[in-house]
Amino acid sequence: MDCKVGFIGFGLIAGSIAHALRESGNNYNIIATSRRLEPVYKAKEDGVVDDVLDCVDDRFANCDFIILCTPVITMNDYLKQLKDIVKSGCIITDVGSVKTSIHNTVKELDMENVFIGGHPMAGSELTGYANSSSAIMKNARYVITPTSKTTNEQLERFKALVYDMKANPIVMDYTIHDKSVAAISHLPHLISTALVKLVSEQDDNDKHMQMLAAGSFRDMTRVAASSPEMWDQICASNSEDISVLLGDYIDILSEIKKNIDNKTPGYVNELFEMSREYKNSFRK
Repeated sequence: MDCKVGFIGFGLIAGSIAHALRESGNNYNIIATSRRLEPVYKAKEDGVVDDVLDCVDDRFANCDFIILCTPVITMNDYLKQLKDIVKSGCIITDVGSVKTSIHNTVKELDMENVFIGGHPMAGSELTGYANSSSAIMKNARYVITPTSKTTNEQLERFKALVYDMKANPIVMDYTIHDKSVAAISHLPHLISTALVKLVSEQDDNDKHMQMLAAGSFRDMTRVAASSPEMWDQICASNSEDISVLLGDYIDILSEIKKNIDNKTPGYVNELFEMSREYKNSFRK
């Protein structure tokens, strides 16, 4: 069955989703627009996109899915534009890593019957369509956050779309999602960045710390190279959950410092044992 998918915004995640749908073997007609059209034209040249649009208008009216892949601050405007454009049965979704703000906007616009939140737990410290690939979506967890008006039929259609990306759909409440990603994604990015800041400030003139930095430092700081603009918006959008967990993390660090200062017998051993046991319980 033919399915028309429209993208608004076309960077790393949008490009990766489009690649995955194109390679699914099913018949997807893909249209896209973006603030910068060069990547979209390149995607058309690559055979990933069928049509390049210069703006959001009634050419999106025949879409079965519309995927918002823009910064959080611009999504509200696009939702307002789409409200009077979309056909009956169209599902509008997004790929943002914070869900509460957009769900609140959807409620205010009375669009809960056409919107389902989405967050592919995939990506890279690299950005842009040039770095996109269907491999980014393969086996990725794809969180789906329904509204109070989402029907079972809509949910199943969305899950089918995600399966075509070769990703794994996970349905959950958007408030649970935001607290969860604050802990397992947003906080680690801040911790990674803080560690880079610490080393940059503590290193000597001969850069011995930089010279010796190897596996552990590289593993912990890979995401510190992520987009500053994107993370500024994420932290602003999920500030409450991040702040609470950051406070809890600071308390744990303070406890670790106190026990190291006191040379508490067995403390570090027990800390690593507990952490290793929990980490090893994670689903592969």
